[in-house]
Amino acid sequence: MSAAGTLRPGDPDRLGRYHLAGRLGEGGQGVVYLGEDEGGPHGRVAVKLLNAGFGQESEARARFMRELETAKRVAEFCTAAILDADVAGDRPYIVSEFVDGPSLHHVVMSEGPRTRGALERLAVGTATALVAIHRAGVVHRDFKPRNVLLGPDGPRVIDFGIARAMDGATITSSGAIGTPAFMAPEQLEGLRAGPAADVFAWAATMVFASSGRLPFAGETMTATVGRILHGEPDLGELTGPLRDLAVRCLAKDPATRPEASQVLRTLIGDEHQAPVPHAPSAPYAPAGGPTVLMPPPPARTDPPRRGVPGVVAVSAAVVAVAAAVAVTAYAMSGREGGGADPAGPGAVGPLPATASSTPATSPPAPSGPDAAESRQTGVPARYAGTWTGRVTQNDGKVFPARLVLPAGGGAGRITYPEQNCAGTETLAGRTGETLRFQERITFGAERCVDTGTVTLTPGSGGDRLIFHYSGTSPSGRQWTVTGPLSRS
Repeated sequence: MSAAGTLRPGDPDRLGRYHLAGRLGEGGQGVVYLGEDEGGPHGRVAVKLLNAGFGQESEARARFMRELETAKRVAEFCTAAILDADVAGDRPYIVSEFVDGPSLHHVVMSEGPRTRGALERLAVGTATALVAIHRAGVVHRDFKPRNVLLGPDGPRVIDFGIARAMDGATITSSGAIGTPAFMAPEQLEGLRAGPAADVFAWAATMVFASSGRLPFAGETMTATVGRILHGEPDLGELTGPLRDLAVRCLAKDPATRPEASQVLRTLIGDEHQAPVPHAPSAPYAPAGGPTVLMPPPPARTDPPRRGVPGVVAVSAAVVAVAAAVAVTAYAMSGREGGGADPAGPGAVGPLPATASSTPATSPPAPSGPDAAESRQTGVPARYAGTWTGRVTQNDGKVFPARLVLPAGGGAGRITYPEQNCAGTETLAGRTGETLRFQERITFGAERCVDTGTVTLTPGSGGDRLIFHYSGTSPSGRQWTVTGPLSRS
């Protein structure tokens, strides 16, 4: 970020009290300028002029400023501090600390991968930054090599407060917010991402730093997203403990990834006592898009099944959406709901506002040669693929579901976008043409009943499956969800 280019025709020469001396870079969020804080305490600064306006919504502007204030509480030792912002005019901008150094992406592409001590220092510095960011109640959600600057005093993480603020303020842009190649599976599936998504992106960034390659590289964006969702990572030149740590951080299930503080402890060889940065404590606030303010764990007496408002539903295949580079479609709606008692199918559903007490009958567990053969051979080809549709819960709620089943595989993945829940479907057996799965919610279990049974029966035409879920919430309520799914 050190070499500023000249201003172009149409560029402002001043924003507020900041004189703009040149261009530092341009991305999906806007143009970054090298600025001088004339008459102020900051000296040289980085000024980001955001691409699009806020409209006339005063509440959106206020929310934008509140979220930036939260980001300002992040400890500054491994980050570029946010110093100022002005969203009142028609040219909103954000001012941050100027880091006199290139991005990690630029260095790797121009000088080659980082190795040995340089790689270890990079890993420790960026992991420390994540600990500080998370302790301030913020989730970055766009951690990547371009957002790591290599300053004279070490690596600095930038843009940890901007993407979420932009999403919360309903800014729109022709550029994409977020980088699919570094996104965690839950982000690509349209689910609300927490700190575990940053840990995934951190590991992907370390792989890139060590080799110049992406851990889930594909010839197309569709292929890359498909590998993130279902493939194994290429760990590049990582070796030893850092390689083992990357494997854990790149797990598909966010619940199995280590926290940032655990990552840091492992890197410094002390997994028993964590050195935790002293950042100002911040109350967790509702989260929504990139760079999320983390919500508090919801109070619950029972997980909801399928009725809780959640994120924006992802229609059809997420892979197709990503291929179109419509990354902003993955932004969450920011709505969070809940109920005292979870409703809906087993592991992945929304909570119903009012749960019916009508008992549900679970399908009999398959046994005999069909069940044994099914478990051995995996999902038959006629059932494989991506299936989407709207299903109905036994309390009358209707919501979308998305099921992905790999041919020959022993397990698939289920997503309930409106409930912000997702999990696994493990093949348990077969009775005639009906496949039986055990559903386990691995993301959003506080909003959905965490286990249940799913059966799939072919519908007419070969491109439809009849989905049936049954499960029991911790309070003893029985839930069923039924509906047709179509091949996407």
